[in-house]
Amino acid sequence: MRIDKNHTRFALILAGAFGLLGLGYVATSKADHVAQAEAQSAEMPRASLALGYQPNDEPRIAAAQAGVRRHPESAEAYAQLAIVMLQRKRETADAAYLQYAIDAIDAARAIDAEASDVLVARCLVAHEHHRFVEARELASKLVASVPDEPTGHLLLGDAHLELGDYDAALKAYQRALDLRPDLRSYNRAAHLRWLHGDDKGAMSLLELAIEAGSPRDPESMAWCFVDLGDIYRERGDAQRALRAAQRALELVPNYHPALVLEAQAHLLAGDAKSARRPLERAVKRHPRVQDLLLLAEISDAKERNALLGRAEALAADDPRPLALYYARHAVKAERAVELAELELEARHGIEAHAVHALALVRAGRHADAERAIGRALALGTQDADLYLYRALARWAAGDREGAVNALSRALEINPAADPLLATELSTKLSPSKLRREERP
Repeated sequence: MRIDKNHTRFALILAGAFGLLGLGYVATSKADHVAQAEAQSAEMPRASLALGYQPNDEPRIAAAQAGVRRHPESAEAYAQLAIVMLQRKRETADAAYLQYAIDAIDAARAIDAEASDVLVARCLVAHEHHRFVEARELASKLVASVPDEPTGHLLLGDAHLELGDYDAALKAYQRALDLRPDLRSYNRAAHLRWLHGDDKGAMSLLELAIEAGSPRDPESMAWCFVDLGDIYRERGDAQRALRAAQRALELVPNYHPALVLEAQAHLLAGDAKSARRPLERAVKRHPRVQDLLLLAEISDAKERNALLGRAEALAADDPRPLALYYARHAVKAERAVELAELELEARHGIEAHAVHALALVRAGRHADAERAIGRALALGTQDADLYLYRALARWAAGDREGAVNALSRALEINPAADPLLATELSTKLSPSKLRREERP
């Protein structure tokens, strides 16, 4: 489960949404170009930022730019340019491509804001910015416009999922699967299986997704390997998780989600030294809050404080990881609750409720914590962290037997479950009854 260990479980909203061709990796940042082009944009033609970017061994971007130049009054051409830029952002973790995409979308909207391709691009950007109610509205328009095309149903399901409406998400995904069983629909079906406690079913569907993938779109396949590796990791299987990360990195070198998975797999195996290198590479490419905090876990005090400062500066746009960090470490309880509730303003899924529950435990709000963890476990998701949070909530509420049972279940799911919380609970409870199993 991606409780800020690999934030935004449905990053595949974008990764496989359109069957885009794979693109080569470029290491150089686009920040300088963005700043220069934005300063000149008022005097330049429509989408000057996106069209002014010079592709570096990026044929898909070059082709999309050429399409706009051939058809400068076509909303669809601008939308396709935006979609290609978003694909490139996923591959490189370079946020500048998002600005190029937004520039192209603005041009498309000026021509025809309701064209189907424009709705797709707008929906994707709404997801990027965690505006899930807006994404749901845009996806609903897309479904009404082209009901027999699965993309709208997939995007609608993604929005429902982030908003915690799992029945509606299932309905939308099933419709997409009926229309076209492919990597996109198999991947989403796998996640729903996992949410409902069926790990084996989820893994089988992810294998189908990988088989349905195309070498022309390696990033989508790489994402599926990351998903598969995360399930292995969450079951305590460090070796298989590491192999999945390596497969993803073979498909897309320096792929950010795979670098993080590689680091997590090494940490699961107790090898912090090997974890540090891929994690530092990931943070250098794209300093996400959860990755900064994971690096802080294996750093000395001075570096840890610096990383925490960077994370706090980014928390307004991505509050859940820092809420989880503070709650796990039992520090800044009120700040943890504040951040968790900020997350709930945008998302209502099990991850948001789970972190909220742990933060409420630390703040001494036991009844509220019980309600929150109940929401997090409502689907029967078999995630060890959820049961650790339940164990802490039960212990704090004076239910020792409930805490023992929840901790035992967590360790059954993953014998290597969060060592920080598992050790805390084992200290609070009877060690003789709760001896941690040996890692397989």
